[in-house]
Amino acid sequence: MRLTLEQIDIITANVHHYFGHGAKVWLFGSRLKDNRRGGDVDLYVEAMSQALMQELRCKITLSDALDIPVDLIVRPPDNADPIARLAKNEGLRL
Repeated sequence: MRLTLEQIDIITANVHHYFGHGAKVWLFGSRLKDNRRGGDVDLYVEAMSQALMQELRCKITLSDALDIPVDLIVRPPDNADPIARLAKNEGLRL
């Protein structure tokens, strides 16, 4: 995984700030592969609260704090979209 402990703390703190302490977050995509370089941070968040403005604010805050582009997907816990399955099955819960 190509994230530092500090970056993981920034991600989880901001996700909990914007979506509540019950929110769960997974890292998926290219940042999981140690042999890759660059790339954005792909995050899947499972949260009861998912207002568009919260999502946008969280995405912007994370991109600025990490100085890396962030793709943020927020869905309710019972979501069964293909992206939800991919992120939760192949990703790493932070």
